[in-house]
Amino acid sequence: MSTARPVTLLSAVLLIYPATLLLGSLFSAISPTARHSRDLSDSFPQPAGPLAPSLASDLYLSDGPVNYFARKNNIFNVYFVKIGWLWTTAAFASLLIFQPLYASSHRESLSQQEARFRRTLQAILRYTLATTVWYLATQWFFGPPVIDRSFVATGGKCEQAIEEVGRIAAGQSSATGLDALFTATTCKAAGGAWRGGHDISGHVLMLVLATGVLAFEAVGASACAPACLSRSDPGDAGRERKASDADSTPIIDSIETAGFARTWSLRLVWGIIAMGWWMLLMTAIWFHTWLERWSGLLIGLGAVYAIYILPRRIAPLGNVIGHPGV
Repeated sequence: MSTARPVTLLSAVLLIYPATLLLGSLFSAISPTARHSRDLSDSFPQPAGPLAPSLASDLYLSDGPVNYFARKNNIFNVYFVKIGWLWTTAAFASLLIFQPLYASSHRESLSQQEARFRRTLQAILRYTLATTVWYLATQWFFGPPVIDRSFVATGGKCEQAIEEVGRIAAGQSSATGLDALFTATTCKAAGGAWRGGHDISGHVLMLVLATGVLAFEAVGASACAPACLSRSDPGDAGRERKASDADSTPIIDSIETAGFARTWSLRLVWGIIAMGWWMLLMTAIWFHTWLERWSGLLIGLGAVYAIYILPRRIAPLGNVIGHPGV
């Protein structure tokens, strides 16, 4: 199979993200329920989240929700989205630990061990690049993260809390100066409202980036599984034929245990991907403006493209960060 076909297929799969946002945005525009929820959200200060501060504005939900997913305490918001990158990290780690593409074997040759070590380092590098994008955009960028900086740069400020902070910050007579010092988290913690600028959806950015990374890594690991098993341990087939031999029972048990772990590792990954897609749809319905959702999509999708598609077109880059399954 030529290299152009996989690139085309992988690029086509990424269309699920704009399609999801389009579907959610259309529903948001025509649904009276969604419009009512947004109107209510404008009337209340927004809470901050300690583990994902820049996502807090994405996840604000009114005190009088009209839908379960428009409640700040819904279980998916509290235990999935707010700690979304922790779930992403756990799923990625399960691939490294349990998938034969990366897991070690006792009967590998030196060249096979070196190849496996290289693949593992490249996978970690890809994950590190994705984590860096997420962290700089939503958590910290030499101070406020990129999302908060762009919000202030486009005219955003912390309303309602400026006077209070001005009294505390001696010598600060300029409200504009105080606005620039605020992040979304500190603003809301001070009782203010983060308004007026272009608030890139960190929620969309994180969900697109996380699910994209996991999907590409899982597909690569799954595609390689049969070949990796045969390459890494050529004695497996012979040992399985000796299943009736009492001496081979521990070996067969070990093989079955490894297979169980591989299966559930992939189930965990795809479960997180499915939940991430659902919460992306909920974001497209309940939160942010059209442009804010799509700006978050462009950053997240751009990062996925740069890490997983572009290296297939640029050989030197591909030699450094590799391709899942290769």
